[in-house]
Parts: sequence; C-alpha cells; structure tokens
Amino acid sequence: MPQTGRTERMAQPPTHHRRDTISALTLLAPAMILFGAFILLPLMQTFAWSLYRYEVFGGVKEFVGLDNFAKLAGDEVFGIALINNLKFAVLSVVLQVGMGLVLAALLDRGVRRFKVVYRTIIFAPILVSTAAVGLLWSLILNPSIGPVDDWLGLIGLSAPRNGLLGEPAFAIYGVIFVGAWQYTGFMMVILLAGMQNVPEETYEAARMDGCKGLRAFFHITLPTIRNVIITCCLLTVIGAFKVFDLVYVLTNGGPGNATEVLASYIFRNAFEFGQIGYANALSVVFLAIAFVFGLIQFRMIRR
Repeated sequence: MPQTGRTERMAQPPTHHRRDTISALTLLAPAMILFGAFILLPLMQTFAWSLYRYEVFGGVKEFVGLDNFAKLAGDEVFGIALINNLKFAVLSVVLQVGMGLVLAALLDRGVRRFKVVYRTIIFAPILVSTAAVGLLWSLILNPSIGPVDDWLGLIGLSAPRNGLLGEPAFAIYGVIFVGAWQYTGFMMVILLAGMQNVPEETYEAARMDGCKGLRAFFHITLPTIRNVIITCCLLTVIGAFKVFDLVYVLTNGGPGNATEVLASYIFRNAFEFGQIGYANALSVVFLAIAFVFGLIQFRMIRR
C-alpha cells in the first residue's frame, strides 16, 4: 500500500503541480506587492539618494558618489549621536531589563496579594503614547514648575540649575530615565511570563535539597529563562537605536547636541538643514547598524 500511494503521487500530471504553484503565487502576490512598494522600493531609493547632494525644496541635484559617506568620518555631531545611542542601549538594558527582572521576581514569588493590581500599575505607562509621556516628564523635570527640586531636597540633594534636561552633562541620562520609566513594565510582563512557565516541580525538588530564595532564583529561575532575558535585551537595544519621539519631545536634541541620537539627527538633516542626500547616507548607516543587530538576534535565537 505505501508503494502504491508513492507511485500515485509520482504519477500526478505536471498540470497539478503548476496549478499549486499558481495558487501559491496568487496568495503571496498581495504581500509581495506591499513589501516591494513600501519596503524594497524605498530602500533602493534611499541607497540611490545617498549618492547625491540636493536640498529638500528644489535646487540642483548633484551626483557626489560616496562623498556623503566620507563626510560622516569628520562629522562630530554624528559621533555624538552614535555615542548617545550606545549609552541609551547599555543603560536601557540595565534599567529596563534589570528592574523588570527584579519586579517580575517579586510578583512571581515575593508578593502574595494584589498581584494583578501591581502588575497593571507597573505596566500602565507603556499604554500611554510616547509624546504624552515626553510632555508629562518635561513638566515634571522643569526647574521652574516641576516638583523635582522638592523631591531631591527631601534626600539632601540639589537639582542642576537649568534642570536635568537643561544641563548638557545630564540631559541624555534624563531622557534614558524617562524611557526606562515607560518600558520597564513591558519588560517585566515578558519576564514574568517566562518565570511562570518554570515548572513548580523544579522548585519543589530544589527546596528538598535546601535551595530556596535567592539561591533558587540564581540557580533555577535565571538559567531557565535565559532565552527570554536575551530576547528582552535585544528588544531593548533595538528600541534604543530607534528612539526618536521621546528625544524630540523632551529636548529636540538639545541642549546643543547633548541628546542628539541617530534618528533625530537624520530628521534634522532632512527637514531642518535640507540636506536630503546626507540624511539618506545617515539612514544607510543606520540601516547597517540595525542589520547587524538583526543578525545577532537571529544567531542568538537559533541557539
């Protein structure tokens, strides 16, 4: 019987396979058309425009080859933006994933009552638009009308004279803090879901061997949810390199260029300075960085 079935499948006419291929292509066509129109075509256009020098509102379009990319090497603001993105990535992982891990552990094993209430309160900031979050915290951190001076005074500290967002040395850290406030709850929910999938029998067996509390957390919980933690770290890093709206609302890249990031610098070059070709060159470099992080994520997930 198995040989007969295999023979029948091999004997199917070519028209049957052709019909299946046509059906598959028909189903894929809408997605491929959208992919080509909204991703592939703009991507190719970005590469092409990065080889020209021209302004956003008319002007002569001049082919300059790789000059826009060569300009990046001497662009001090580009270096500041890249370093700020790196700071954003590292500190966001520490704050968002680190605090999310602590909060998830407390809700998983430490808190006995009102877990749903606490989880909802901590998760709530992610439901608010980033523009609204930025506006809210710009008022809170405002040295004239915000309560930050009073809060710091209670613990014996004094706020910067121009406010946290008005001092070049501290502004980027203020933006990172606001981003962590908004996204820590999101990381917490993902990590909590991973912790709740750890079998209870594992903890019971560990308790019989005297492993409980922090020892159980470090020797059982963390190794078991390793892939979840890696995913959270990668999501946070990718989000840190894509950040734009929070910087735009809070500081618009200032004071000076202290909080400039790659996305905001691309925007300013395109729509404030009118340097479309250079903005596209920056976008290509930005795409290359995102591609590297995508490869890292793919390799780590496969492990």
